[in-house]
Amino acid sequence: MLRAAIIGLTNIGAQRANASAQAARSAYGLIPQSHAAAYHQHPRTELVAVCDLRPELLDRFRHTWQDIWPNLRYYTDAEALLAAEQPDLVSIVTPDHLHAGLTVAAAQGGARAILCEKPLATTLADADRMIAAAAAHGALLSVEHTRRWQPIYRTARDLLRSGELGALRSMTTSMFSPRAMLFRNGAHMVDMLHFLAGSEARWVWAELEAGYEGYDHYRGDGGHDPASEPAAAGYLHFANGVRAHYESAKTPYTDAQFTLTCDHGRVELSDQTLTVVRPTAVGLERTPVTPTPMAMPGLLGAVDELVQVMEHGGELVSSGHSARQTVEVLLAMLRSHAQGNVRVNLPLSEEK
Repeated sequence: MLRAAIIGLTNIGAQRANASAQAARSAYGLIPQSHAAAYHQHPRTELVAVCDLRPELLDRFRHTWQDIWPNLRYYTDAEALLAAEQPDLVSIVTPDHLHAGLTVAAAQGGARAILCEKPLATTLADADRMIAAAAAHGALLSVEHTRRWQPIYRTARDLLRSGELGALRSMTTSMFSPRAMLFRNGAHMVDMLHFLAGSEARWVWAELEAGYEGYDHYRGDGGHDPASEPAAAGYLHFANGVRAHYESAKTPYTDAQFTLTCDHGRVELSDQTLTVVRPTAVGLERTPVTPTPMAMPGLLGAVDELVQVMEHGGELVSSGHSARQTVEVLLAMLRSHAQGNVRVNLPLSEEK
């Protein structure tokens, strides 16, 4: 059994799966919505310790999970946890700008695998030291861009790669929600553009929402207050020629969509639906597609991938290097806006 620890006990780190009739299920039960639930469901992992600076979150976790882990150890100091417990897997679920130091400490402390919440970091310097520390100490570093382990997005990517619709030409993504912040949730959308394009962005331009005219570097509070980060509109040009348009706005409702246009049709994609649109002699034909099931989707898939790669080798679908691409694009979008919505080439020449 592999020993796991969680540092950071907000909902994504700590909540328990909803057992309602409507809750999504996998072959292993309710699809976990938190790191704790994923470790609980995975047959090869056992949570041994958790950490948070806030005693009230430790108390809440104890109340929520006492029946599952009555002997769990609780810490308010992450380095003390790492030294005392020597976990095999460590989840970093702290505010966005605090990922770097804890990831480095986990790698240096002997963790074999680290699952870091997205975005990987909020500066390239932090991203680079996280990647370097993992490499230097032989630790796997995976970043929790959840959609990469969702059947609907895997099926869409496989459809694009099959060539059935011809070459992918352009993508659009839109995200509307009260929390449509660039780093907090925009990171998911930008990462998925990379995943679907199968390439790296080579240049971008962007415009932030009104009121953020001087916002040229990350000034967020770790993803708590939507006002601390802007929504944005932008454009990404990928090395393989694929073009992508990004749009987000802070609205009272929530909606996120992708449209993927190919030579012989398009794919319309969201978290709930996958539709292929093909031209016919009399118009457009819309065909719903049922995703190929995965035994371990979402966060459970992220944990399982780390377990499998630790034990058998292989590549991570959301490595530190791929997550760094998203961080670089987000920073380039800020730079483009600050410089008058100009084209910004990648890789960034220097971080500002």
